[in-house]
Amino acid sequence: MNVPGAEFPKLIKNLMRQARVARRRSARAHLPLNLNTPPGTIVVAQDAHPTTVTAFAFGPDRCEERTITDVAQLDALGSDWPVVWVNVDGLADAAMIRALGQRFEIHPLALEDVTDTTQRAKVEPYGETTFIVVPMPHDDEHGFWTEQLAIVVGPRFVVTFQGQPGDCLDELRDRIRQGRGRVRRANAAYLSYAICDAVIDAYFPIVTAISERLEQLEEMVLSRPSARQLYEIRRMRGSMLRIRRAAMPLRDAMSAIIMLDRVFDPDTRPYLRDLNDHVARLLDQVEMDRYLANDLIEMYMTTINIRLGETSKVLTIIATIFMPLSFIAGVYGMNFHEMPELTWPWGYWYALALMALTALGLVAYFWRKGWL
Repeated sequence: MNVPGAEFPKLIKNLMRQARVARRRSARAHLPLNLNTPPGTIVVAQDAHPTTVTAFAFGPDRCEERTITDVAQLDALGSDWPVVWVNVDGLADAAMIRALGQRFEIHPLALEDVTDTTQRAKVEPYGETTFIVVPMPHDDEHGFWTEQLAIVVGPRFVVTFQGQPGDCLDELRDRIRQGRGRVRRANAAYLSYAICDAVIDAYFPIVTAISERLEQLEEMVLSRPSARQLYEIRRMRGSMLRIRRAAMPLRDAMSAIIMLDRVFDPDTRPYLRDLNDHVARLLDQVEMDRYLANDLIEMYMTTINIRLGETSKVLTIIATIFMPLSFIAGVYGMNFHEMPELTWPWGYWYALALMALTALGLVAYFWRKGWL
């Protein structure tokens, strides 16, 4: 629907606010915190969320879940369970992050990258541990944005770090609690694959929603274009650009992870190839939707120009019809004393009839030409 004149400034103000929020997020996402610091330095952002540590310890027969307030609590879990998954929500507690790094022998460069949330998707082997970074997707009223999820994989443990509570891993946690699927019977490497798989799968509902909305907008742009549709298309195109920027390094990282024979056994490697295939499908869909968004913007501009041309044509035809009528009225409105037909009793009706016949003749001519 068209935007009323009174609501248009409000729409512009709202769109500008969303653009400012997106720019601030983009700036924070690309400005490293550890500039001009020694390698391995842990720098915590001032606006970081409070740190909460939870642990999942599981095996084929049972699992245990608990909140960790002291790293010493992990000692019993590490010795009694085949796999331990430690999840860190919030990166404000640098002391806890250092303690976890010492407990699991995480390389200092990996800990630095954990708190520096500007990393691209990547895979880095560090001795007995492997460090993986994947961008975790979010979608809200301001559009699409990503949060860094850092994964440290060891022989019997997985440690994940994320900047704030709330993620796309709840379904995986339920599978562990209920013993569904293969994860409870597999090792820590398979758990890291399952985490990456859950993150990549979270992209598809967002991309699918954008695709469906673009299809709806395609029909609306052709039938009743409005400024609101144009700004919505531009917003979704911006979201797709951010998705592409996150998914391109993710494709390279998932290709590199297949080569880690030391970490992933032959039984797990087919799942990694499937993971790489999911990323390729995601990128294909994003490229198609991006082209569709660009086409919709061009279609919108073309439709507006066509409608403007139709309006101009109608106004021109109306003006053309009234030009000879104005001429007739001007001729018979002259006040010369010796003017012929000035005293004719039927002069008024004659002038009206002449105007009507002229107008009808022009309308018939325009109709035969196909201009009406």
